[in-house]
Formats: sequence, C-alpha cells, structure tokens
Amino acid sequence: MANFKMHLGSAALTSSLAATALLSAGHIAPITALWLMFVGTMGGLLPDIDSDNSTSMSALFRLFGGLLTFSFVGHIYRAVSMLELMVYASFCYFTIRYNFKSLLEKITVHRGCCHSLAFIALSALAVVYLIYLLGYSDIACWLSGLFLFGGGLVHLLLDEVYSVDLANRKIKMSFGSALKLCSNRNPVISTLQFLLIGILAVNSPPWSDSWESLSDWNSFRLKPDWLNREDISEFIHDVVDSTNEAMTP
Repeated sequence: MANFKMHLGSAALTSSLAATALLSAGHIAPITALWLMFVGTMGGLLPDIDSDNSTSMSALFRLFGGLLTFSFVGHIYRAVSMLELMVYASFCYFTIRYNFKSLLEKITVHRGCCHSLAFIALSALAVVYLIYLLGYSDIACWLSGLFLFGGGLVHLLLDEVYSVDLANRKIKMSFGSALKLCSNRNPVISTLQFLLIGILAVNSPPWSDSWESLSDWNSFRLKPDWLNREDISEFIHDVVDSTNEAMTP
C-alpha cells in the first residue's frame, strides 16, 4: 500500500497538471485553478478516511472542518455579533474535527465502503451539489467534483499497483481490495451509496453546457510558438556551421 506522502504527492501532481491545462486553455481563472488543485489533492487522501489512525484521516478532518467552518462563517458573519461568530465557528469546527471523526471510526473499517469507486463518486457528486447550492457556476461545480474524483481514483490506482510486488514477482494478499466498485462485505451501505449517487445526480446542475464549454480547446497551447522542429533544426545547423568555420584555419 502506498504511504501518505506518495498519495499526497501523486494527487497534487496530477491535479496541478490538469488545472494548469485548463488554465492554459482559458477555461478557468487562476484562483479557480488553485481551488481545483486543492480539491484534487484532498481527493487523493479521501479513500483513507476510513483508516482510524492514518495521517490521511487526521489531515482530511482538519482541512474539511476548516473549509466547512470558513464557508459557514462566510454566510452568517453579517447577521451575528463577533462573539456569536467565534462560538458558532468553534462549535462547527470541533464538531466536525472530533465528533464526526469519532462516528466515522466506529461505523467504518479500512478498505471497506470508503475505499471504493462508489464512495469517491458519491463524494464528488456531493461536492458538486454543495458548490451548486453556494451559487457558483456550473463549470466550477462539475470541475470541483471531477477533480475530487480524479484524486480519489489516483489513490485507488496507487494502492492497487503497490499490491503487486514486482521485485519478487508475486501478488500481495491486498490485491483487489483497493480498486473496487463497492464493498461486497457491506451490501446495505453499498446500496445506500448507489441510491445517494442517483439522487445527487438527478439534483445536480445540468452538465451539457459545461461539457460543451470544456470541449473547446482552441486556445490551448502545449508549447510556445518558437519551439518547433524547423526553428530548432535551423538553430543547430547554424551552430554547427559557425563552429566549423571557426575551426577551419
């Protein structure tokens, strides 16, 4: 199984590359690119949220608590006093950080329902719906969900790859427990996951306009205009000619 640093680094790298490509194509603003990098990186830690003593779980609940608290404060700060705001913010953060974490530890097992494609799809759609409720654009909603799902998928793929011992040419006992559609050991929870996926998919913002907009990559440039084979060949040819002239007596 890949460790915390491997999951964090891989998810951050893939999310950064994808966000940079979207930024280069003119689909998103720089601040949105930073947000998508963050969401994708968090998605890379998400499947280990069911591991009671993992670094991923502790980091996720700290960040998740902080993010939801910040969002909550941003919507009520004009309606309450500073003292009330501090009390509400503290209650929100510590409830998520400790109570929700403790509840999740009791009802989940490592590499169970949370370590599956169904769970990261459910989490991605939940993010889409939440951001939609906050009033952001459809593209921002779907990209946030897509990046979260992508980060989670990278996590599952890494764990599956690490289940194969290439040095000793053998497959570990954990093979097949990482990249799975759902948990067969928990049919009730798995069924509930698919039910919630369907509900969220129906109530999510329309995706057709977002897909049409994101399909336009005419403005995308992978390399600068001056970096082409003809110019490089001409440059090398000039260097060789000038070198030969300089060495000719």
